[in-house]
Amino acid sequence: MSHVLSSAQMKAVDNRAIIELGLPARLLMENAGKGCADYLLQHYMTNLSGKVLILHGDGNNSGDGFVVARYLFLAGINVALVKVHSGAMSAETQANLDICTKLGIPQFIATEMQDSAWLKGHIMSSSVIIDAIFGLGFRGQLSSCLQELFSFIQHSPAKKVALDIPSGVSADTGSGDDAFKADVTLCIHAPKLGSLIHAGKFKSGLIHVIPIGIPDFYNEAEHAATHIDKLCHQYPQRYYAAHKGLYGRVIVIGGSLGYLGSVNMAAKAALRAGAGFVNLYSRVEFQEYYSTNPAEIMFIAIPQDEETLYSDEDPLLPDEETLLMLISKASCIVIGPGMGLDQFAHKLLEIVLKHSKIPTIVDADALHLIATNASFKKYLKKPNILLTPHYGEFCALAKTDVPTLMNDVLGSLADFVQKTKAKVLLKSDTTIYHDGMHTYINTSGNDGLATGGSGDVLAGIIASFTAQGMELGKAAINASYLMGKTAEYLATKRGTPSITPSDIIDNLFVHEE
Repeated sequence: MSHVLSSAQMKAVDNRAIIELGLPARLLMENAGKGCADYLLQHYMTNLSGKVLILHGDGNNSGDGFVVARYLFLAGINVALVKVHSGAMSAETQANLDICTKLGIPQFIATEMQDSAWLKGHIMSSSVIIDAIFGLGFRGQLSSCLQELFSFIQHSPAKKVALDIPSGVSADTGSGDDAFKADVTLCIHAPKLGSLIHAGKFKSGLIHVIPIGIPDFYNEAEHAATHIDKLCHQYPQRYYAAHKGLYGRVIVIGGSLGYLGSVNMAAKAALRAGAGFVNLYSRVEFQEYYSTNPAEIMFIAIPQDEETLYSDEDPLLPDEETLLMLISKASCIVIGPGMGLDQFAHKLLEIVLKHSKIPTIVDADALHLIATNASFKKYLKKPNILLTPHYGEFCALAKTDVPTLMNDVLGSLADFVQKTKAKVLLKSDTTIYHDGMHTYINTSGNDGLATGGSGDVLAGIIASFTAQGMELGKAAINASYLMGKTAEYLATKRGTPSITPSDIIDNLFVHEE
């Protein structure tokens, strides 16, 4: 299991190791630098046969870089230190720089624009460039000189390595469009949130964690997030002698004129993901359309209350008593895909939110209705309710805007959850689940999922996993992981623009073979 830390959490872990365990800061720096050097010597020896440049400043990230320089130098590697930023230097960082000086490791200074031509020549002739400039300590904006430098480095054929996090990326928000772009980022002790979201995800490249010999203090590190990956993902348990009743009954509610396919895809995804039964509930006038569904999916017309017909212009509304009786045997409900925003949809959502006691995934149109009707907000704190918004839907729910959200995704999400007590799966290229106690992060997937209907498929998979016995939060993040890995598998067969939500449904679990 891989935990993900904010800058404050990582600093808290370091401080505990120093104060409680008596591990000197210099030893932690030594462990970090040696671990990074060992990784490079093991995995990139061919690249290290040329010239290695380590770009640094004066902070502790640079101290890690000095340790790397020493071990590479002692291994016979042609390594040089290039200072590109000035600042305050800690005692342990200075001590490691002094060692490099005594060993005769070449050192250069290129902190001004006039130095750039000289530096660019060395960059183009290097086989490895190591970024050890800022690390967790970066705040604000990069100087124009560093922006120009990083832009130039992108065109270098050298292997590009960042220590802990690429310089220019915020460890907490992932912002950093002008940051150093790494092929591999060697995260010290644990991945940082900024390397998994927004620009930071693109700038970090392959992520590898370097242990530094300290315990997992995570339970007390403000509920550190968990990165779901191939080592810790989970799917519902299956049993050789099982019967369909053990795998639950999923009810998918939705569909309206012009949007009939959404609920269809959610139902098919729930079936393909292993649910024992799948029922599709939609308006009676669409019964003929849904009769073409796979025979395994049962269509049920949403019962209507004849007493709500006040005039020829007024629509019939759902019959609450009959509907509740019909869904009483369900294991999980999905409501919202293509459901519409009219009075019928409003009443339908009210019935489900008010009375449902089983896991209920709220998606698409249902989220819009909640965002525009304050009367629904009181139901969000129910422990069986899961909201699955993308960024636009979340901003409507939280009364914010996308730039504000992107500036601090986890902070905005945590603030909304604290206020509403809701469980939320926030969907994007990095998907985050948060419920106030647990935070799960999934980075699997590709742009093949950037297609209408993908969210409906995800809602169906979540419901299926929940119906098969998984806890709601774990079902949500692991369904996201499965969907992403399926898209990655399909991308090995053809271009991502051709991947459709139906392709995802048809290929679930294929990547596991």
